[in-house]
Amino acid sequence: MSEAVASLRPSIEWSMDNDDVENITWHTKGAEPLTTAEVEAEVKRLETVEADKIKADQAATAAAIAHAKSLGFTDAMIAVMYPNLGA
Repeated sequence: MSEAVASLRPSIEWSMDNDDVENITWHTKGAEPLTTAEVEAEVKRLETVEADKIKADQAATAAAIAHAKSLGFTDAMIAVMYPNLGA
């Protein structure tokens, strides 16, 4: 929840007890409070963004492996050159 609050109020100082939106103390004067629904929606949005990033990274990895193979590289060669690629 704290990531979502920080995302929604990036320049506001606050603290939260027990990861509970109802227990946020706003330290910046004039900070507009958040509702639980707003925070939960942001949690879902951030989860979607992370899932999309993982999918994009996996697609880029697959494309890189396919390209290397199209150039004649074997799985063993790819593994040696790019051990973190996971050929």
